[in-house]
Amino acid sequence: MREPYSLEAEHGLLGAMMQRPELIDTLSDDLTAEAFYFAENAEVFRAIKALRSASKAVDFLTVGEHIGQMPNGDVALAYCAEIVDGTPSVASASTYARIVRERAIDRALMDLGQRTIEIAQGEQDTQTKVGAIQSAALAIDAGMDSEEIVKASDVLTQQVEVWQDRHDRMSRGETLVGLSTGLKDLDAKLGGLQPEQLIIVAGRPAMGKTTLAMGWAIHAAVHQKKCALVISLEMSKGQLIDRAVACEGRIPLNLIKNGSACQSHGTELGAASRLIHRSNLFFSDKPGSTVSRIRAAARRHKMRYGLDLLVIDYLQLMEGDGGNRTEEVSGMSRGCKLLARELGIPVVLLSQLSRKCEDRPNKRPIPSDLRESGAIEQDADVVVFVYRDEVYNEHSEARGIAEIIIGKGRDVETGTVRAAFLGQYNRFENLAAGWAPPPQEESPKVTSMASRYARKEGRA
Repeated sequence: MREPYSLEAEHGLLGAMMQRPELIDTLSDDLTAEAFYFAENAEVFRAIKALRSASKAVDFLTVGEHIGQMPNGDVALAYCAEIVDGTPSVASASTYARIVRERAIDRALMDLGQRTIEIAQGEQDTQTKVGAIQSAALAIDAGMDSEEIVKASDVLTQQVEVWQDRHDRMSRGETLVGLSTGLKDLDAKLGGLQPEQLIIVAGRPAMGKTTLAMGWAIHAAVHQKKCALVISLEMSKGQLIDRAVACEGRIPLNLIKNGSACQSHGTELGAASRLIHRSNLFFSDKPGSTVSRIRAAARRHKMRYGLDLLVIDYLQLMEGDGGNRTEEVSGMSRGCKLLARELGIPVVLLSQLSRKCEDRPNKRPIPSDLRESGAIEQDADVVVFVYRDEVYNEHSEARGIAEIIIGKGRDVETGTVRAAFLGQYNRFENLAAGWAPPPQEESPKVTSMASRYARKEGRA
């Protein structure tokens, strides 16, 4: 039985890095300081990475001076010199790196064995237990397993690269951090759909929340060449593809459903179908899914195809665990937030609203209207409400205009963005620059339609 560590491999790897600094980037790929079993070696690795990131010379002298004193009290310079002197062969550096990685995985598997026993003895349902174990095992297999506690200097070293990337994007005039929604005003407020965010899209029935979220997925897959997965607990895959083609081709959805689109919009139908066919847009329509099943499906999908955006339609149709519905919904929203963190992608979760907003003179929703649980608002990074005044006011002057209300934003600006709602095409579009909401004191009059103000890319 081999030991779950190798002092010789750790020393050989560090010695090679200090002798041949040009190998550092290659040798340290997929390695963190926690991959080293011995604390002194982990400290040397941190120093090497810090010096490399700062574009400073790396050798036993500079590394020793950078550290000063080892965690055990020894002089770092002497320890680094000893490592370099004892390095058998720089030519074998890649082998040393592989051994260090493998032994780190051995230790992670040993920890997983203990955690598996603890999970199996827990009170959760079997599906939840399997999902938890599967998640931990996949993280190890993907080389993503790490300690819960990391040194601030390690985080800082990585974050410097993030700052540089942000600066470079700003210099190029790129302001979005995440995926574009396709709506310029909304992107300006949100900064795009950002990794690890749980984004709640909520509204009363017929407001267009599914249309909005589907539009984000289609825009990401077709126009940004990303991979988007839509999990619908309400509609079939056939209904989803009908909506996707109607949206992308600006084809009336009812004509696609009754079969006449082939004759009346044959060119648009063919063009939209080709775009959807070439995109990485995926659907799942299994009803009654639990968070555990969705997490397992999303993990498998990311490993096979990659995954940049996940849309779940919708929360109240999911099955959960708990003593009452509020506890179930709380657990499901929390599970979706953890999934966003685990996969490193934005997760868009649709939710119904309670009827409370309809009892108020101003029926625009607020966060407390979220149905069945205040935990939804707590777990969400962004809460977006969809409101169309024409649903309540037949003669509204904002007929065909939707309000996308950002009711909550973690590091995001709240406020209202208006967009054209083209219900017949199952899509939202940017409004033309000249549009403005009518004065509130004027008597309602039907003076505008969304199609007059909708703006396609490249034309008003």
